[in-house]
Amino acid sequence: MVSARILAALAITALVQALPLQPKGAVQSGPGFTAIQPGSYFVEFYGEPAGSSCDREHAAFAEQTRMAGLVVNTRNSFKRLFNGVAIDLPDSGCLEQIASLPMVKRTWPMQMRTRSVAIPSSNVAPNLLFAHQYTGVEKAHAELGLDGSGIKVGVIDTGVDYMHPDLGGCWKTPGCPFQYGMDFVGNGYDSGTTPRPHPGPDPRDTCDGHGTHVTGIIAAHGSKIKGVAPGVTLGVYRIFGCPGNGTGQAADDVILKALEAAHEDRMDVINMSFGGGSGWSEDPLSVAASRLVNDGVVMVASTGNAGANGLYTSGSPGLGVGVINVASFENWMITSLSIDVVGTKSNVSIVHSSPGNSKIRFVFRTPTRVVAPVDGSGSIEGCASYTEHFAGQILLVKRGGCTFVEKAAFAQSAGAVGVMVYNYDSELMSPTSASDNVTIPLVVIKSDDGQAILSELNFGRVTVTATNRTMSAPNPAGGQISHFSSWGPDPELYLSPAVGAPGGNIFSTFPLDLGGYTSLSGTSMASPYVAGMAALILQAKSKKISVGEVRRLILESARPTVDANSTALLSPLRQGSGLANIWDAIAALATIDPPQLSLNYTELGAQSSTNAGDSTATDGLDGVAIVKRARASPLARPTTQWPIQMVRTLTLRNNSPTNFLTCTMTNLPASAVSSFMANGSFTATPRTWPESNNTTAVARDTQPQAFVEGPALPIRVAPGDTQRISVRIIAPTGLSQKDKWFYSGYLRFNLLWDDQVGTAQSLHVPYMGFLGDYTKLDILSSPDEGLPFVSLRGSTDAIADDDHLLIDAAHRLSVHYRLEHPTRLLKMQLVDEENVPQGYLPYGYLEYLGRNYQGGSSHYSNSTINGTLYHDADLTRPFATAPGTYRVRIDALRPLRSPSDPDGFQTWISPKFVLDSVSLVKNATADKLEVGDSVNYGEY
Repeated sequence: MVSARILAALAITALVQALPLQPKGAVQSGPGFTAIQPGSYFVEFYGEPAGSSCDREHAAFAEQTRMAGLVVNTRNSFKRLFNGVAIDLPDSGCLEQIASLPMVKRTWPMQMRTRSVAIPSSNVAPNLLFAHQYTGVEKAHAELGLDGSGIKVGVIDTGVDYMHPDLGGCWKTPGCPFQYGMDFVGNGYDSGTTPRPHPGPDPRDTCDGHGTHVTGIIAAHGSKIKGVAPGVTLGVYRIFGCPGNGTGQAADDVILKALEAAHEDRMDVINMSFGGGSGWSEDPLSVAASRLVNDGVVMVASTGNAGANGLYTSGSPGLGVGVINVASFENWMITSLSIDVVGTKSNVSIVHSSPGNSKIRFVFRTPTRVVAPVDGSGSIEGCASYTEHFAGQILLVKRGGCTFVEKAAFAQSAGAVGVMVYNYDSELMSPTSASDNVTIPLVVIKSDDGQAILSELNFGRVTVTATNRTMSAPNPAGGQISHFSSWGPDPELYLSPAVGAPGGNIFSTFPLDLGGYTSLSGTSMASPYVAGMAALILQAKSKKISVGEVRRLILESARPTVDANSTALLSPLRQGSGLANIWDAIAALATIDPPQLSLNYTELGAQSSTNAGDSTATDGLDGVAIVKRARASPLARPTTQWPIQMVRTLTLRNNSPTNFLTCTMTNLPASAVSSFMANGSFTATPRTWPESNNTTAVARDTQPQAFVEGPALPIRVAPGDTQRISVRIIAPTGLSQKDKWFYSGYLRFNLLWDDQVGTAQSLHVPYMGFLGDYTKLDILSSPDEGLPFVSLRGSTDAIADDDHLLIDAAHRLSVHYRLEHPTRLLKMQLVDEENVPQGYLPYGYLEYLGRNYQGGSSHYSNSTINGTLYHDADLTRPFATAPGTYRVRIDALRPLRSPSDPDGFQTWISPKFVLDSVSLVKNATADKLEVGDSVNYGEY
């Protein structure tokens, strides 16, 4: 058993290694590269957080920087979760001196996190209560009387409109649910554009709504909305300012300050509906979250909304060890605002989208005429000025041709009082028509409904009324994984997400100034659902339960769902353990440790020892943490000759104090997924096996097999006792290694107690492995994609061998590359004709990177050749590039390989080019890089 102390030490080491020290310069935000706040840094001291040396080291740092004449602005000090300071340095040249101070263990640049953008749902008001029917919440409320009373839940987000009646309409008064929290930033804060916080007196949010929506999912207790745990005590910690201030980002020191405050307030559960990107467990915030888990706090986070970008899109801090990162499932029922249409031949009620501007509602209490004219260009799309006037009428227009803002503006200029846009198909989508110049409402309706109104107009007059009346209808996608929900695994081949919960089409509270209620979709909505569940478990167990047990109950009682695109269960890389069910979690009379199995990689035909490479171990946190520190060297491959087989040992605990437990096990194969097509080309939408169009029986050897090796089935476990179970898992030999498959499945443990009623339960443990040698995967894109290449800045034409070039203020070179797999280390250097490194490029030493996505703005990354190189990996000692003959060399560390292993890198070397002259503008070092020169993303 691995002790909690060892895990904490490992977490501290991970934080130290998290990011390199970097010079001043604005690194662009995007997948795989977290945005950097220019001139701001974390400085970590050697002493343990909350240790006896903290005060002494902080005082010594302040004194020694003052004595050295260094201009240092200390913006935040930390002693609880992290021992160190956040600083601003007007002169980044001082960084090397600061790093050399005796108490300084490590420095790294200040990262910035983007608020999770919730997705406006396709309909206005999906009913949260319907979700409660399918997740056991309704039953837990009604039959067990659970509401989270006595449990403290922290919400780190955009703040909350605590004056909302469904949230109590109070702040820190006796009996008020809001007893803790504070504003760390103020309305005008944005770490990218207005980085100096000006906190308000409390965390009230009247301008954004994300945090109010999240809080309602956890704890609303009104007539319209009832949260998962409406009786909890809340702490709200505001880390984001109002939207519209800039990038919508918060700096890591602000978030860490909020985490420390929540910890100091002794929150039992903390929800983090932010983050995203292609993350790492070594990310500083992931490590901070892990420390909170280690200290007894249930940490819950959204896994991210980047599902369209495929594998490796789970974000931090949700990848922190022991954190429950949550995928999103679609709600089952949608309760939508309706439009009543009255025509000559027929009357009908139809649904519409949320309004394009949330402040301008689509409400017409008296019959209002609808017309469908052509615009000045003869089109029905409404993308040009109208030649007629339509005072007091609603225009029906077709989607397309121009923006929704333009459609609304042209209609408004013609005197219209509203716009209905009929879509291309039967789906609804949420438009955006917010503009200072548009004052009329705009909504989207389904294509069939639009066509029906057009037909009715052929017979005569058509009117509509819209009075906020609702109508309910089943959601065809109810209970399925949301299309936007991010995929795992994490870059070190551990299973992500942990579990799923309702997050698609969720109706919850919203600031009163913004309408009071709205529907949003996102893993941001699924995360607080699970946070509420954790509160119910803590209440049910009178808080006499460990963080690991809470996590295990939620994961093992979840129900895996079928893949809508295949005939198998959905891969745990998309749904984790499945859809969470709180009734089953609380009722569970047994647990299994660990709750998930990450099998690492399996190269067919290879040999090594049984259980080798199994870093999924029970630990001092009762199964919370997965010890993920084997990356310094390749993990040992599993045992035996073909077919490849692995043995994993799990511990079954019978929590019944009086009855024996009988156990059998069933293997449930799930879909295999790959980022590569049969021809080897990369695909953002993962390829699956069995395929969706497969109509034949699935060959047994194309799916993993699993059986209990010992003890013999059925297994008997005495009351209150435990039994170790060895499970042999056989990788699918009928799938090709060259296709880079992730295979997976679920071990279903069928449990029966010998009590009078014959209590029966089942628990599920997902498993996942990579078919092939994971340590040999390429990081950089295939040459078939045309990357990497070097070009003149502003061009996409690659330079040719022996091109003669010059560097000056107007002429620079760009290095374009694409990462198709996350990498722990990326190095970009200029080398001479003998391949001897001459220096690092600006931002030429990057650690813990996610992969590039397929979207236009994130398809590839680039760096610059501007005449400045660096002697050191910390990029603190710049020097001018001499004229000469060079190549660019990119070294990308392959998965699970050690940076000290020269054979662990994939290397690309550019064509040879000659720099005839290098003329630097004064001070043209990385300190003065233009935005376009730093790591960024662009169309390709």
